Amino acid sequence: MTIQKYPHVFEPFQIGSLKLKNRIHFTPMVACVTTADGEANQEMLDWIGMQARTGVGYVTIGDTQIDRERAQCFYGELDVTHDKYKDGLMLITEEAHRFDCKISIELSHAGRGANPKMNTKPAFAPSYVPIPGGQQDIKVMDQADMDFVKEQWADCAVRCKDSGFDMIMMHSAHNNLLGSFLSPESNFRTDEYGGSIENRMRYPLEVLAYVREQVGPDFPVELRVSINEMTEKGLVFEDTLVFLKEAQKYVDLVCLSRGTVFVDEAIRYLCPSYLMPHMINADYSEIVKQALDIPVQVVGNIFNLAEAEKILAEGKADIVGICRSLMAGPTMIQDALRGQEEKTRPCIRCMDGCGPVYLGEPVRCSVNPQLARETRFGRIPKADEKKKVMVIGSGPAGMQATETLLKRGHDVTLYEQADKIGGKLHDASAVAFKGDLRKYRDWFVRQTNDSDAKVVLNTKVTAETIKQEQPDAVVVATGAEYVVPPIPGIEKALMAKEVDEGVAEVKDKVIVCGGGLTGCETALQLAREGKDVTVVDMIPADQFAIGQFYIIRSSLMHEIKEAGVKFAGDLKITNITDDGITVVDKTGNEFGMKADTVVNALGLKANNKLYDEIYQLMPWATYTVGDCIDPKNIYNATFSAFNIAVEI
Repeated sequence: MTIQKYPHVFEPFQIGSLKLKNRIHFTPMVACVTTADGEANQEMLDWIGMQARTGVGYVTIGDTQIDRERAQCFYGELDVTHDKYKDGLMLITEEAHRFDCKISIELSHAGRGANPKMNTKPAFAPSYVPIPGGQQDIKVMDQADMDFVKEQWADCAVRCKDSGFDMIMMHSAHNNLLGSFLSPESNFRTDEYGGSIENRMRYPLEVLAYVREQVGPDFPVELRVSINEMTEKGLVFEDTLVFLKEAQKYVDLVCLSRGTVFVDEAIRYLCPSYLMPHMINADYSEIVKQALDIPVQVVGNIFNLAEAEKILAEGKADIVGICRSLMAGPTMIQDALRGQEEKTRPCIRCMDGCGPVYLGEPVRCSVNPQLARETRFGRIPKADEKKKVMVIGSGPAGMQATETLLKRGHDVTLYEQADKIGGKLHDASAVAFKGDLRKYRDWFVRQTNDSDAKVVLNTKVTAETIKQEQPDAVVVATGAEYVVPPIPGIEKALMAKEVDEGVAEVKDKVIVCGGGLTGCETALQLAREGKDVTVVDMIPADQFAIGQFYIIRSSLMHEIKEAGVKFAGDLKITNITDDGITVVDKTGNEFGMKADTVVNALGLKANNKLYDEIYQLMPWATYTVGDCIDPKNIYNATFSAFNIAVEI
């Protein structure tokens, strides 16, 4: 029945000599879980096994450098540059194949994107274009350098083929080495490799041709490109199409991405945030598919099988690539096959868990605490002794603790003083553009209500409740409460949650007090509604929403700028009046700022009073999780709750 619902998704597909069981690809993700020297270990094998078990047609290992002296850019990335690594590579391919999954690997040269702390020789690039705050030691490539890299690429490709990989992906996107030759923003050469697109694509085509020659005509090769770098002077779609029409002579499949990693205005297209539309590259891929004679794959904010089916059914691509949604909800395909799509955990596009791989940290997921921890937590073990556990508070930490405790086999009662579970997720997802977070909220609330936990609403737990219930353990997840500082006139301000929920009247000229994430998102929502909005805080304006992962923050700041929101930093609010606020700047100068409406978005503080009371009764089995320790984010709530609950 479900296959009939998604006929194109579950239709087998042929890429050259390779047959895929369906049209879904688990796209490249650098997990940063190998050894420091790039060798495969148990964590890497279990990561591959998790990906393969999702049921996708094939998995591609992310961004694997062909030059370990000049091009490394991720700590914990796989090494494929020497035959001594072949045994580990064979273990990886064997792991994927035992789940009837094909496996590929993204071979790349970072070029000027190489991490200067990781490499012993200057980075290669077509021209000297250093990265602010990044690579400065750059060697402009001569013919000998280009020949060397070409040999390295072919050497690694053949090694991967010999190690059992079913396909390789040639990474020419996001302005890495091959992409930087293609882009007029990074290629200023005056020889036959620079200038026109015909010249700029000459070296990438030479590399593709040589790799094809070395791996043979029957081994599938995929090419990844940025269809548009989305920068003022970067690679444009028309030039990419010219390149692809030539490149198809040497490859079997093209994967279409967008953006570049080196420019803030473009990186948001590479890893689209919750602020951006779904399926952002599908219209481009439709044009490419019509222009080429080889299959086309598309990536970019594709959330689920329904969106994948839509793209395939409309003829916009032959294969759909998904990554973050499969990390958050690895059961997506199995759930769909059972007709139970509502059970799949949604991705919230926050990048708080998966983004730090750019900083060399192992991949994690804000809503899936088992991801890339399969070696230890692939299966939740049953507890040696079944216990009666009280969980107090039903926000993300409380619900995560409840879910994990149930898997451990405990008898769990979840207490909530409000009339519904979900806690601050209701407030955090209230603005119109947080639809992805609302899907997660609704999923978790539904999962919790449908679970074996006893849910008790409209109940404020006290120390007396603990004495009456006599639990074996208590998990305190009472979260945080809104900060209402003793500023004269603070009662005149609307609370941000009231504004976000649309229950408060907001006039035309607005001051939002607080430059954190809540204040910035509230300001964006109001500006999109046509309000004149200024955000005020005592921290510098360039530090507003600084707690967000930098790619997501870049996307948020772009939207805020587009909406016309104004920032005013380094100002201490001293009074809230009927016609605005009074502030003091760093020099001690006091002045007024006029507004029709003032909004309080001054943050949260931990609500841990109950923990202190319960701890006095049973210090050996009372635990705190989530915001009641330190108000942070969903990642912190999820992991603090899971890490405690999995040990009770």
